[in-house]
Amino acid sequence: MIGAPGPRPIPSGLGARIIGFLSIALVPIGLVAYFQTTQLDAETRARTQLSLTDRTEAAVAAERALLTSAFGAAKALGTISQVTGGRVDQCSQALVEYSGTEPDVTFAALMDTTGNFVCASVGGIPSRTDIPEVLEALGEPRQNILPFEQPTISDEPIVAIFEPVFRDGFHIGHVVISIPLSALRDLQPADQTTGASFIDVALINRSGDMVTSGLDRATLEPLLPGALGLSNLPGQENYSFLSESADGVERIYVVAAIVPDLLYAVSIWDRNSPELGALEASTFAKALPLVMWAASVVVAYLAVNRLVIRHIRTLRYQMRSFARDRRLPAQSSAGDMALELRDMENDFLLMSDSILRDEAQLENALREKTILLKEVHHRVKNNLQLISSIMNMQIRQSETDETKRVLRRLQERVRGLAAIHRQLYRTADLGRVDVRELLEELTQHVAVMSEQDDRKLEIVRDLDPVRVYPDQAMPLALLTAEAVANAEKYIQRDASGRARIAVRLKQSADKEVTFEVSNTSDPEQLPVVDRMGGLGQRLISAFATQLGGELNQGLEADTYRVTVTFRISDFKPEVVDY
Repeated sequence: MIGAPGPRPIPSGLGARIIGFLSIALVPIGLVAYFQTTQLDAETRARTQLSLTDRTEAAVAAERALLTSAFGAAKALGTISQVTGGRVDQCSQALVEYSGTEPDVTFAALMDTTGNFVCASVGGIPSRTDIPEVLEALGEPRQNILPFEQPTISDEPIVAIFEPVFRDGFHIGHVVISIPLSALRDLQPADQTTGASFIDVALINRSGDMVTSGLDRATLEPLLPGALGLSNLPGQENYSFLSESADGVERIYVVAAIVPDLLYAVSIWDRNSPELGALEASTFAKALPLVMWAASVVVAYLAVNRLVIRHIRTLRYQMRSFARDRRLPAQSSAGDMALELRDMENDFLLMSDSILRDEAQLENALREKTILLKEVHHRVKNNLQLISSIMNMQIRQSETDETKRVLRRLQERVRGLAAIHRQLYRTADLGRVDVRELLEELTQHVAVMSEQDDRKLEIVRDLDPVRVYPDQAMPLALLTAEAVANAEKYIQRDASGRARIAVRLKQSADKEVTFEVSNTSDPEQLPVVDRMGGLGQRLISAFATQLGGELNQGLEADTYRVTVTFRISDFKPEVVDY
């Protein structure tokens, strides 16, 4: 059907193609923006991490200075001759003098690798420690720092540092210096030092043991990372990460190496801190090129849809409406329609108006031609009827029966031609003839004549509505007239005494048509065929050939049949040679 919308794949649309080409055009820009954003994000994260690390180191600067000073003093005590000379009194004197000059040092001692005290800054100390951590630290020739919640040498928690002592290249023990935990906590900075988002900072050793923090243990435990233990935090120099704490809140954690491979500071920052925005900016920053691409595509599509597609769609609807019902659309150019589209719409309106005028002229010409053709067929029918009337007058004036039979046969042929022309001028479609009506009219005349002659012939009609072109309607009508005339002439009554002529016309689905004329006959007493019968048989054969059909005729039991099978042909225009 004209104007019916067919299946149309989406990618073939103008909007889809614009989106595709624009996407391809924006790919290089998007890649450049992505890489630049990635580099900027990495640089921002590095600066943020450096800033957080600096704040964390600033928060524990006092503790680091105190512990570094203690390690330096322990190293000095281990190298002086008073400590390593082997005399206990000189060793103890040196340790007493050192502890007396350092108010934050409560105890100093020299222990061998088995845990025995060689000398100490105070008396009455045990000769051997049974603490496994201490024994492990004394057996390793490297620095260490350990916290003690309930030490035997102090009434309060302490932090002990271990400095290895060597003699002649052999590890002989450690200098141990203890510092009260309260001294380290007093050095924790106020909030203004690190910012309002700072929660706490804690010092841990290389094993992940908590050395000190600004909060007590019960308060600090829920703030520490829940998925990562403290033992997993040491190992790297400086880094930061976002993790969920033990109480289920996301926080920022910064790990800074205060004393490399020995002491680390872990600072805890609030989830809503400005620093978190810098650390999480990567997600939005990396998605920004995609957002820009989507925004560009949407803007471009909306612009094209408003400026082009909707006007083209309106023009398409106008064309479909014109093709469907030949209705001339009103000019409805929008004010924002582009000049090219407005010219296209004007051209379509001019074209449709021209088509309507041409179609009107063609319809007028066709109507005049139809009227003329009907007039021709009407005049031909009248002339043939006039000839039939003249022949009827001649039949009545004829004296011999043979002359009357000859004229009557000719009259039947003329009436067949007149019936065709009558059918042509009466039908609306001059190109097609309804054969059923034509055959009914021809056979009806035979029935009327038989009633006038008192022969009591029975006419049986079984006709399908078949429409053919005049090229086949003419020989079929003449064939019917000849076959019915022969059947009427040579009909005999059957065993029951009936005289019946049957005309049958059947069409199959593949345009195959079967035409049949049959009459009753007596096989025991066949009629005598006169010399005029040969002309009728030749005409029947000739008309069947014009139809392009196959002729079969003969006697079957008590019935004589004439059967022609043909196909309805398509219109074949006449070729004129000039």
